[in-house]
Order: sequence, then C-alpha cells, then structure tokens
Amino acid sequence: MTIAELRERQSWTLEQKIDHSLGTIEAFVNRMGGEDKVYVSFSGGKDSTVLFHLTRRLYPNILGVFCNTGNEYPDIIRFVRQTQAEGANIQVIRPKMTPREVWAKYGFPLVSKQQSQRIHAVRYNPNTATSKKYMSDGFFAIGKKWKYLVGEPYETSDMCCDKLKKEPFHRFEKESGRAPILGVMASESLQRERSYINHGGCNVFSENGKNLSHPLAIWLEQDIWDYVERFDISIAEIYHKGLDRTGCFGCGFGCCRADDERFKTLLREYPKCYDMVMNYTNNGVTFREALRKALAVNGLYLPDEQPPTLFDEIK
Repeated sequence: MTIAELRERQSWTLEQKIDHSLGTIEAFVNRMGGEDKVYVSFSGGKDSTVLFHLTRRLYPNILGVFCNTGNEYPDIIRFVRQTQAEGANIQVIRPKMTPREVWAKYGFPLVSKQQSQRIHAVRYNPNTATSKKYMSDGFFAIGKKWKYLVGEPYETSDMCCDKLKKEPFHRFEKESGRAPILGVMASESLQRERSYINHGGCNVFSENGKNLSHPLAIWLEQDIWDYVERFDISIAEIYHKGLDRTGCFGCGFGCCRADDERFKTLLREYPKCYDMVMNYTNNGVTFREALRKALAVNGLYLPDEQPPTLFDEIK
C-alpha cells in the first residue's frame, strides 16, 4: 500500500466507499468465524453511528459495545439508550477508575496526546536518551511553548485514554474473545494514515491474535455527513449544539486551538459538567488553573473568564 493508493481510494464516490466497507466487514466477520466473534466499537459519535448502521445492514443483531467513561456528554448517553430502545444490540462497559481518580493519579490531559506523553516521560525519567531528545530542539522534541509543563506542580499525561477507554475494551476482548470493528479514518491524523499504509488495508490480522477491522479507513469527514443525510440517520443531539466532534467532555487535548469550541459548548449546555471537570485536581492544583495557563500560551481564555472585547455588547 502506498500514499498514492490511499489517496485514490479516498477520492472514490460514496457508493464505492460503501461497497468497499461492506465487503471489508463481511470479510472480517467471516475470517473471525461469525458475528458472535466480533463487535462494533460504538462511542455514540457520528463516525461510529455510521459504522454501526453499515454493519447492521449485513448483521442486524451484531453486538455494539459502548464504554461509559464517566466523561460522556449527556447527549451521547441519551443517544446510546435511544439506539438500544430502537432494537440495537448494545452492551455497556465501564472503566475501573473514574475520570476524577485517573486525573488525580496520572495527571491532566493537556495540549495533545503526543505532547503529554513526552512531558510525562521527561518528568519520570529525565536522564534517559529519549527524554533528552524530547527536551532538545529536534523533530521529536516537546514544543518550546509547552516545555514549561515539565516543571509544573501538577502532572500532565496521556494516561486517561488508556485507563478510561483502552483498558475496558481490552478487558472486554479478553473476556469475550471478540475482535473489534472500529470507526477509525486514515484522514484523522498522520499517525492513522501511516498505520493504514503499513497494514496495507482496512482489515488487520496478526499472529499474536490482535485482529481488527477499520471499514471506514478510506472515508473522509464529508463522507460521514453525506451518509448521514442520504440514509436519514439519527445522530446525537450534541452535533446540533455547536460541536462537530465528540469525545470526553473534559479532555484538554486540542483545546488550545483558537477554533476549538468544546469548553464553550460545555459551559453553555451543561454548566454543572463544566464546573465538575474544572474542579478535578492533581497534586492540589485544579484543572481550571492548569488549563487557564495552557490556554494563555496561545492568548486564549476559559469561556467563563473571557474578558469583554469591542465586539461584545457591554451593558
């Protein structure tokens, strides 16, 4: 598989992509030994909703698994329950720790997964060759403006994703013997693009038993919306409230971009959830304090601390 081949597939029509995805799903289910040997990872977001709809066209009773991390938008919880009530076969799993406990023990999710992982590595093993590389000015270094996080009194890490999402699913897979069908798209990140190319396609089979399927790998964001419109699929209400992507409502990854609206939307729609996550602590420091400082690096503010501008109506 090459980048040119991926780009060609990404340029296919929606009809071609649908056919490709259905073929990918059917091939994976057959290879695994039947629909009772697989499951669809169903987050309640639009991508996994499209994936679940596609998969149920072939296997109406296929199992969808939803992980309730404790940091889900109320709209997502309602949508999952609605989907269950409409007849979908959905199992709910949960992590062993709450988000508050994870952040207190491992640190805040700030900036990005990659940056937070490197910051955490430097704090715990500052003298390794890898940590020295992270603290250099090279390609793999922590961003200059984020190096201050290494010396902060609170921890920064990417462990929340592992503890709240990955571990529950790994535990489910081990206990059930089922392999996952995931709604991942190569276009979402350079890392996922490289992974698709390296694996050579949407289905991945390995000798160590880690088998998985990415039927939407060649889809683009617009394909998802086009599919939703064409088949008149219901999606979670949060998408009609200002967000185009969901996830944990308190996550700080990516929130330092000027166009990110997650905390503004959370404050407007669910102020109690906003206050709850802002009061999570690590080493006696609140998430509000840590996030305020990270946003300030890019000249940004928390939505309830935004000073008035010339464009605001001052009464």
